[in-house]
Amino acid sequence: MQSHAADNENNITSNQSRSPPAVVEEKWKPQAQRNSANNTATSGLPPNSMIPEKERQNIAERLLRVMCADLGALSVVSGKEFLKLAQTLVDSGARYGAFSVTEILGNFNTLALKHLPRMYNQVKVKVTCALGSNACLGIGVTCHSQSVGPDSCYILTAYQAEGNHIKSYVLGVKGADIRDSGDLVHHWVQNVLSEFVMSEIRTVYVTDCRVSASAFSKAGMCLRCSACALNSVVQSVLSKRTLQARSMHEVIELLNVCEDLAGSTGLAKETFGSLEETSPPPCWNSVTDSLLLVHERYEQICEFYSRAKKMNLIQSLNKHLLSNLAAILTPVKQAVIELSNESQPTLQLVLPTYVRLEKLFTAKANDAGTVSKLCHLFLEALKENFKVHPAHKVAMILDPQQKLRPVPPYQHEEIIGKVCELINEVKESWTEEADFEPTAKKPRSATGENPTAQEDDRLGKNEVYDYLQEPLFQATPDLFQYWSCVTQKHTKLAKLAFWLLAVPAVGARSGCVNMCEQALLIKRRRLLSPEDMNKLMFLKSNML
Repeated sequence: MQSHAADNENNITSNQSRSPPAVVEEKWKPQAQRNSANNTATSGLPPNSMIPEKERQNIAERLLRVMCADLGALSVVSGKEFLKLAQTLVDSGARYGAFSVTEILGNFNTLALKHLPRMYNQVKVKVTCALGSNACLGIGVTCHSQSVGPDSCYILTAYQAEGNHIKSYVLGVKGADIRDSGDLVHHWVQNVLSEFVMSEIRTVYVTDCRVSASAFSKAGMCLRCSACALNSVVQSVLSKRTLQARSMHEVIELLNVCEDLAGSTGLAKETFGSLEETSPPPCWNSVTDSLLLVHERYEQICEFYSRAKKMNLIQSLNKHLLSNLAAILTPVKQAVIELSNESQPTLQLVLPTYVRLEKLFTAKANDAGTVSKLCHLFLEALKENFKVHPAHKVAMILDPQQKLRPVPPYQHEEIIGKVCELINEVKESWTEEADFEPTAKKPRSATGENPTAQEDDRLGKNEVYDYLQEPLFQATPDLFQYWSCVTQKHTKLAKLAFWLLAVPAVGARSGCVNMCEQALLIKRRRLLSPEDMNKLMFLKSNML
């Protein structure tokens, strides 16, 4: 619009100074509209042909960007006030031949959605090319549900290492149904993935408890979201049914008092501040948050209620039990926050987290009374819900600060064997990638090599042992930077690192809640078809 306005002003200046016999008209303005700024009619052409198709595409693109910035704008862009604004901008910019926006462009929603498939395909090509350029031929894929009130939806996201960073692409959004089986969700995931990645791409899936792991295991390794697993550990121990069955009435009473305190107006974040700088992932919905908040702000709470002369709740609080429970639960929540870090690799932290929590619960289980009983329950729940997959063990080795240090020596050979198994599974595709090949081959012995040594070298054992013999890093390394530097030295391990370390330990991202809220709002109001909603969510995640 500004460029058209500038063209008009140049034409006006030219008319006044040189008075040429004719003025070259812009293609999108009919001759009759040059006579009056308010004249909006009269041309032999139909209204929709007054501007070229290229201009209509540019406007449609801008409208789609407005929609993606805030999907609530789906209804706004067709509202009366927005149309008045657009009309004012056109009138002021054009100066001559102002036209009616509704007559020329029609309904803005209709215009934008008409060009939605074109823009979707453009961005889809970029995402497909990005995933197709994966040098290690391996990605991570999360399929995680997110609930908003009574409704929920699935969000499908692909992860891969690009340079020294993890890049994520939201590939699809699907409304969840209680009738959805694991095979149905798996079928949807495979259909979406087939549009973006090649069949030979190795995939590690990360799913929540609502998605059946058995269906995904047929297509690749399937891990459970670590935050969901730890949430299940806490929920299974501190559920009222479990506590009542174990006659732990004092724990039930403590949780109820903490919930009352946390739900009161006196414990608002504006009054006492937030409990932590980094929030846990949206799939963490623990009953312990109220307890931890009361423990963290205990002195401030007492002071607040003392001034209000309402000390009855504080007096009914079991401070000793509160401190003991906080000592158990604070490390669990901190582990969830560490595992949900979105800017750094996290899969290598899963096994060390399990070992650390197991040691904590075992040590506390030797205490007397209620805490000991709870810790025995936590140990059982940890083993039942927080499953450690071989991929977690391999990822741990790929951290030069950890390697095999977190686990006892009797597990070392087993984990090394898992590393070699993964190397052997995917080695066929590696020979095609020249940039990961060593610069020189090792010379063969003139007298031949021991068959056992040749087999170990073929399986990658020699490379693994050479890597493990190197000293541990003392400072926390940038893992992708480290493996970029040692690619020529540890070729097979570098391939595994760029694949596995890009897989997140937690399937839910910080933006999942907002994305699901907007998707479910569109569904409830029937603003778009499910197909168009999915395309718009794709653009929102990958275009801006």
